[in-house]
Amino acid sequence: MIKNLILITTITSTLFVRAQSDFAVGLNGNVNFPNGKFTEYFSTGYGGDAHFLYLFGNSSIFTFSVGYNQFGLDNDAFNAKANELLELNTKFDVESKFSTIPILLGVKWYFLKQKTQSPYIMIEAGFYNYNFTFKGMATLIEPGGNSIPIELPEFDENGTETMLRVSAGYILFIQKHWFIDASVNYIVLTDAFTVDVPADPEDAESISGTAETLNYLSVTAGINYRF
Repeated sequence: MIKNLILITTITSTLFVRAQSDFAVGLNGNVNFPNGKFTEYFSTGYGGDAHFLYLFGNSSIFTFSVGYNQFGLDNDAFNAKANELLELNTKFDVESKFSTIPILLGVKWYFLKQKTQSPYIMIEAGFYNYNFTFKGMATLIEPGGNSIPIELPEFDENGTETMLRVSAGYILFIQKHWFIDASVNYIVLTDAFTVDVPADPEDAESISGTAETLNYLSVTAGINYRF
């Protein structure tokens, strides 16, 4: 009986370890660079994610990740663009943040695979929960030098939309179970709620938020542990 129990325990443990060897977890940090219209008002963002990896086949990995990213308003860029559009001598003193919590599923494909290193490409899709905040003042400076303060509308918007991330990266094993992962990513956010400037010069106080598709580039690096 004891021998059978030991045998069963040994077999179960062996199968568990082998099964676990197909799993990995990790943490990434990233620097985000707004692209296109996103650069008009927002500066470089920062964030990170925690992820789960499952190896299937010899060159494919299933991925699941949850992250957080935040972008802050670039006041100088905002003032320059707003005055260009409004054709007014106006100084804006505003605070605005745009943050996201992406939840993504995807697949990595390895190529030119070697024992301790390999480049890869990856595609992920999913949802992101966003929070957009905006508040501040605008000071309209008239030709005679008079200043007219204008309180801008305050926003605190939340929602969930779809997103896509396409990546190219490289992994490097540094020990039996530990490996480093670095990548460059292109991210598309659908219906992202961010700051907008009205086209009507007489309507400066209506600077507010708008939903539009935004994209940005991200450089990511992190550490992973394979069981």
